[in-house]
Amino acid sequence: MSKRVEEGLFAEVNGEPQWLTIRGEDAANPVVMVVGGAGAGLTALAPLFAPWERDWTVVQWDQPWSGWTLASNGQLGELSFARLARDGLAVTELALQRLGQQKLVLFCLSGGTAPGLMMIKARPELFAAYVAQGQVADWAAQEQASYRMLLERHADNPEALRELRDVGPPPWADVAGDVVKGKYANAFTAAEGAAVPPDLMRQVHAPAEDASWRPQGLTPVDPYASSLKAFEAIKPELAGFDARRLGMTFEVPMLFFQGALDAHTPAAEVEAYVRDLQAPLVHLERLEGAGHSAVFMAARMLELLNGLVRPLAHH
Repeated sequence: MSKRVEEGLFAEVNGEPQWLTIRGEDAANPVVMVVGGAGAGLTALAPLFAPWERDWTVVQWDQPWSGWTLASNGQLGELSFARLARDGLAVTELALQRLGQQKLVLFCLSGGTAPGLMMIKARPELFAAYVAQGQVADWAAQEQASYRMLLERHADNPEALRELRDVGPPPWADVAGDVVKGKYANAFTAAEGAAVPPDLMRQVHAPAEDASWRPQGLTPVDPYASSLKAFEAIKPELAGFDARRLGMTFEVPMLFFQGALDAHTPAAEVEAYVRDLQAPLVHLERLEGAGHSAVFMAARMLELLNGLVRPLAHH
């Protein structure tokens, strides 16, 4: 008989209480842990990932400076990829211990791919596979490509062109340029927008008070403002991030779900990085019609997870 898991808890993570959720229809299912970019409190997206819960146990974590962890602790401690990787490994171990499993699949989104690579490099024995959507490969090169893509894509949009030309090409000394880039690069593509259920964002932004994926008695933080503050803190490190410097050989299967229209982490640099990787399995799935927010195509993501990743997940 299957045993549903539905936990939301503050756990001690390297001396700091951090919020995580563990959700799934059957505790015996393989485990997938979702890691977003700095400042992204992903536990609020539980309704988006609910379809995954039939086949996977989904672990989500509000990192330092994000979500309910931020609401409870404030901006506690420095923010760096090393710290996020260290805390991410502690959350991984805690989740596996609670579920009585040996390994999980690490599913990293956008900026979460940088600490994610560090995590699997440091402790490969904890992971059945690494999956990336929106891989940061060479940030400086991707940022230049992103700016060129946006100018081309919005050639017939005078307002967008004015905003983009006003901030000029990257790198940008402050986050003003990043805000303009993000406005256009992170917008849903038509396929992403069509895949989002009409009431999903209402459930995300206005969950029931007793929703099990949120703690009681805390006032939520503004997700955009907190993401911007976290991005500003980690921007100097991100600006110099080149995944190749971590080494090109990995001990776990490496899979990349890459939006063909991604204008935030453009595909060309991801494809060049993936071509040179050495791992037990290296696979790049090009998602036509998808951009940087491909994860919102939850049904397509689940199809890929079940078809390509589940066979790799050891119970």
